[in-house]
Amino acid sequence: MTEKHPLITIGITCFNGEDLIVKALEHAQDQDWPNYEILIVDDCSQDNSVAMISEYIKGKKNIFLFQHEENKGFPSALNTIVQHAKGEYITFFDDDDTSASDRLTKQYQRISRMIEEKKTPLVMCYTNRDVKYAGSNEIAYSFTSIGSQLGQEPHGEIVADYILWHSGKIGYQWGMFGSCTLMIHRDIFKSLGNFDPQFRRNTEWDMAVRCALQGGYFIGVNEALVTQTKTPTADKAGTKPLMYSLLLREKYQDYLKKKHVYFASRLMARSRFHGGKGRSSTSLAYTLFAMLVSPHVMVDKVQKTISKMK
Repeated sequence: MTEKHPLITIGITCFNGEDLIVKALEHAQDQDWPNYEILIVDDCSQDNSVAMISEYIKGKKNIFLFQHEENKGFPSALNTIVQHAKGEYITFFDDDDTSASDRLTKQYQRISRMIEEKKTPLVMCYTNRDVKYAGSNEIAYSFTSIGSQLGQEPHGEIVADYILWHSGKIGYQWGMFGSCTLMIHRDIFKSLGNFDPQFRRNTEWDMAVRCALQGGYFIGVNEALVTQTKTPTADKAGTKPLMYSLLLREKYQDYLKKKHVYFASRLMARSRFHGGKGRSSTSLAYTLFAMLVSPHVMVDKVQKTISKMK
């Protein structure tokens, strides 16, 4: 294949995904990009996922199944994809999501231009996404990706700050991350290393912080090229999302302490968690406490509010 169409690896992780995994594979195969491979990593499913995948890939020369003999978690499954990927670019499809047929084409066009312009593989490229709930065909809501507006793509430490405590520096397009919409150049791992296995949630946030702290760029395709199906899992239950958010801040506590926002960052993690649960009063209380602990937070909030009023 010519340089115009380099090999792209589509990585799909699967754990007990028998209800939707075949549909996910069908959408992956529907890509209009002419040069791709599909790597599926089954993370020790206990249902019929492996049998269904094995049957589906019979006779298909560009789809490969790798099996974990024990459940290692999402980041380890991603690392298995990276380990076996032959593509110049790697993109990730969730087993319960679907992607538009032109997703690879549009993400490649976006990311390859930025890599050429900035002369670095440290670029993380996302897309907007629609979200629906399991069992429904209706779109419940949509997310805009970070860096989806041309000329407003954030890079460097301000992205780490946005993830860890900040509401986003003015003048940039802030929005969602998400491994299910991610495309990266394989050389990014030479600088950043593998996904951290301890983060069964927030693994891609951790990678994004590492990329940001090395000056990386964050861009997106301003179209909903992914439809995400929200399904309940053990890693999303109860306070586990908060636990991993706090673990992320603990990992980067040296960086946060240098900025005098470590404790404020932990408080903001609690504020975001309770806000996401609809507990606005509790969320506000943690934000106010963070402002008392660190004036940085107050200045950020005031600047953001003034900007929205203009």
